[in-house]
Amino acid sequence: MRGRVLLAAGATNSAGVIAALAGWTLAAVFLLLAGIGVAIAALRLFERPRNAAKVKGVHPSYPVFIRLAYAWASIAAALGIWAAWTAGSQGIWGASRHALTVGFLATMVFAVGQRVLPAFSGMRLLFSPKLMFLGLLLLTVGCSLRVGSEILAYREFAQAAWQWLPVSAITEMTAVTIFAANLLVTFARRSQSQLVQIS
Repeated sequence: MRGRVLLAAGATNSAGVIAALAGWTLAAVFLLLAGIGVAIAALRLFERPRNAAKVKGVHPSYPVFIRLAYAWASIAAALGIWAAWTAGSQGIWGASRHALTVGFLATMVFAVGQRVLPAFSGMRLLFSPKLMFLGLLLLTVGCSLRVGSEILAYREFAQAAWQWLPVSAITEMTAVTIFAANLLVTFARRSQSQLVQIS
């Protein structure tokens, strides 16, 4: 049953993409929001889990950031609806795109990537779960600054928000650097199978 609901979520999102390509912006953003909502419901992301999350080898906050990524996707779609109904909405569209690309996609890559890539590369263990948490935290802070400041600055709600834009970029790039360094050190170390062979 859940598989069918996820397929429906994928079909709804695909319809949203097609609508956007056809120039039906308002329909596209509503379809995207609906698709994300259906996916969240199908995955039961915000329900109490039956069993504890499997966080061996990664930071215990991993499930929180997965949920946060889907929250960012919902924010991106909601901002898209606001932008579609608003004149002069460049800042809102920018915030929506950033919430989707960095808030959703990058957070998923940072979270899932650091869990599965070491295992797929010879059963390695992630070098530092603490660095994983730090990278995800900085990515979240940077994305929050960027999304908020784009709306405040471009809508002329707060001139000071223009100064937050470069801070958000530096914060996010620091997160990317930490993510890359953590994986590079992980791949440079011997895998568990290699250690067993040596011993």
